[in-house]
Amino acid sequence: MDKPFYEFQIEDQAQTFQFVSVGKRLITKCIAYRKTTIPNFYNLAMGDVGADGILDVDVISDNGDRDRILATVIQTLLRFSGEYPSAFVLFAGSSPTRTRLYQIGISRELEHGVTLLNFWGMDESGNLSIFEKNKSYIGFVVSLKANPKRL
Repeated sequence: MDKPFYEFQIEDQAQTFQFVSVGKRLITKCIAYRKTTIPNFYNLAMGDVGADGILDVDVISDNGDRDRILATVIQTLLRFSGEYPSAFVLFAGSSPTRTRLYQIGISRELEHGVTLLNFWGMDESGNLSIFEKNKSYIGFVVSLKANPKRL
């Protein structure tokens, strides 16, 4: 993705990334990659960091910088995947609207034609298939293209 993105801080062996969203307000955001019970699978969570330090994945910031935030997520995916090349990353929005937003972001990434990432979509039955632009999904899986494993 060649879109502008936020510079981010890398923590926890490239499993946590923090940055500041600059729009109507300054908002500290966090993207966290956490192991699941499935080997080589990680969950991606993103949200605002509250004053108490707790990540709020349900908050609607509406800070006017959606595209830059999505580009930042892609950059952290690339960085995370570079550190963990055999990893598969699972994610979905905290609401159907957010999941749709992520689907739009993936579609835009794939429109550029050159991406280092593989994208799959999960349907309502839990089945995975290669991401298709105009198909609805409830979640997504991403991996580095250099990953020799297949789902």
